[in-house]
Amino acid sequence: METQRIHEHDESQKEFREILSKYNITQSRAAELIAHETGQSVGARKVRSWLAPASIPSSRKCPKWALTALKRTTETLSGKK
Repeated sequence: METQRIHEHDESQKEFREILSKYNITQSRAAELIAHETGQSVGARKVRSWLAPASIPSSRKCPKWALTALKRTTETLSGKK
């Protein structure tokens, strides 16, 4: 069960990092974009916890809603370029 949790964490984290890299977005900017898209309170610290290795106590799995919001907003950004 723990192995599956870590695998899911790593997969969502990998996808999140790929988006940040592709669009050259900082963690702070990602937090702003997600917060704007969802209306939820998301700060850079929360994004850092989503990107921290699963072995770190402060690490959190990125919620699907946040990853979806980031994808949606970056699609909009890429459409403007």
